Amino acid sequence: MTGPEPAHAEPLGAPSTRASLSHALGVAIAGLVANGLNLIVTVVLARILPGHDHNAAYGAFAQMVGLYVVVSLPGSAIAIAVVRRSSWWLARRGNAELDAWRRDSTLLAVKALAIFSVVALAVSPLIGSALGGRSWIAVFMTMLAAGCWVAIAVERAFLQACRRYRPLAVNLFLEGGARTTAVLAGAALWGVTGAVTGILVAELATWANAWRAAATAVPAPAMSAPGSPPSGEIGGDLVASITAFGMLALLQYVDVFLVGRLNASGSGRYAAIAVVAKTLVYVAIVLSYYLLPEASIGHREGSHARRQLGVVLAIYVVPCALLLGLAALAPRSLLGIVYPARLLGASGSLVTLIGAMALLGVSFLLSTYLLARGVRLVAVWLLAGAAVAIVLVSTAHGSWQGTALRDLEAQAVIAAGLAVGTVLVLASRRRT
Repeated sequence: MTGPEPAHAEPLGAPSTRASLSHALGVAIAGLVANGLNLIVTVVLARILPGHDHNAAYGAFAQMVGLYVVVSLPGSAIAIAVVRRSSWWLARRGNAELDAWRRDSTLLAVKALAIFSVVALAVSPLIGSALGGRSWIAVFMTMLAAGCWVAIAVERAFLQACRRYRPLAVNLFLEGGARTTAVLAGAALWGVTGAVTGILVAELATWANAWRAAATAVPAPAMSAPGSPPSGEIGGDLVASITAFGMLALLQYVDVFLVGRLNASGSGRYAAIAVVAKTLVYVAIVLSYYLLPEASIGHREGSHARRQLGVVLAIYVVPCALLLGLAALAPRSLLGIVYPARLLGASGSLVTLIGAMALLGVSFLLSTYLLARGVRLVAVWLLAGAAVAIVLVSTAHGSWQGTALRDLEAQAVIAAGLAVGTVLVLASRRRT
């Protein structure tokens, strides 16, 4: 009779710097192309949405995008829990157990989405009213699309944990292409409601592709290993990660929500600078697709994944510096490339808001790294930071420059706290 395998029977091995850069860039490029297409769609919508109250319509679409992000970003939290549990099995070569758990998780995601759709239908009129009288149908379609993205995140998490970066990149490309086609077609047919319905259609197609890829992601599924994952770990990971990423989502769009509520007539012009500035957060999100599994796998194998963290942060600095430089030189000209003149009024606040979003992207990456290592205090810090940000940004009363400046101040404090926490973890001798 044989005993259990050692806790770290056969290390998966840390990739070289060259491999780390290749994998991170591959995923980042796919994600950036997908989000670049989303940006193009958002810009085109500024020209084709109904003209009788165009500014309000574009502001309404920006609110729907913000709602989508807030509802869907907890999918990144679920991905943390899935990747951490998957890396536990992979470190022990319990591939058969992981594959069975993958099938159970997929079924659970489908059931959860069915329940969520009923809840979303019930609360959509209330949310629509709170956002300034928006269509409840648009709100419902947005929330349903966000729920689908959470299910997609589950499947992508298995691709991440198994280091299947190529099919992950393909899935990101597919999402960008499908959204471009469906959102523009929907907007032309049915305005804002049609545009968000297009997002739902695109997410359904992306989910199908992610499911097929994840079904073959687990290597050598016939291999098995005895043992049980730590009791209660996945529950703790879920609570901490959902809280943390929910707050990150709120921090990303708190300014848009408050300007839309406190300065509805100027919300479209603020949305124009917000769309440009918030692209940096999307860069951080796609880079986290690589950082998350590498940090989690490294933690299970007793390392800090310093190389992978350094590579990701180095890549992230490049678009931040580029966008800040362009905005500082000619903010109105930069916006004028893609936006009509009527939406350029807030261009003077562009640099400030880009700085705030660059810091938020850093917070997203550092939060991902720390949560992947099981540091749950991140959630407490972000919860407090989000509360402070709401109060601080609301004091600007919807003014463009005041809102952007208060947002920058809040994001700087939050990012600094996470940086300190990361340094302490990297300096720690405890490696498991």
